[in-house]
Amino acid sequence: MMIPENDNKPAWNKGKVIGQKRAFTLDELAQIEAHLNTHCNWHDLALLGFGLDTMFRACDLLTTKVWQVRYQNGPIRTLIARKQKKTKHVVNPVLTNQTQTYLHGWITRSGKQDNDFVFTRSKSVTARHISRSHYADIIKAWAEMLGHDPSEFSSHSIRRSKPAHMYWAGEDIALISRLLGHKSIASTIEYLGITQAKAETAALRHSMLSGSKPNDDLK
Repeated sequence: MMIPENDNKPAWNKGKVIGQKRAFTLDELAQIEAHLNTHCNWHDLALLGFGLDTMFRACDLLTTKVWQVRYQNGPIRTLIARKQKKTKHVVNPVLTNQTQTYLHGWITRSGKQDNDFVFTRSKSVTARHISRSHYADIIKAWAEMLGHDPSEFSSHSIRRSKPAHMYWAGEDIALISRLLGHKSIASTIEYLGITQAKAETAALRHSMLSGSKPNDDLK
């Protein structure tokens, strides 16, 4: 018997001090992609591309089924629609050409049908989707491969990467907020750590010490 999910259970991070997880840079993402391509890991390539393009939370990303990303027995969709579990807002992410290629490669090789979960541990058509913890472990393994402390990364590192890059590249914050499905621009600014990043940059511009050498003759 399947145990129903308890939507009223407290959040996993309630009462804990949790710092923002790092986003991946373009160079780091290129290294991850190259590594996965070398090992012909179509599942993780599809997971990486889809996570970056959709900017979905783990609860929405991991429950995605084939019919939601592919026309019936046809090509991968460019534009998809999804109601977010947390906010109930509908978002319409766009899948880039490379992500479509990776999704097509994984779905075709795994033989998945329309009602199958896209992201599973095995190719079995009856497989359950990967868990949130397994997804986090995959991302932490990527971070470790890059030489980073894996504790600084989580599923939000993927969700945050593309919008952070878009913002610093000059895209309209209102558009980014819409893609993330946030209720307000203020929420997006806080989520991306924009104010904190600007504050740190400003602080670094104002050194209060001259850098002169100490006088060793003084006792």
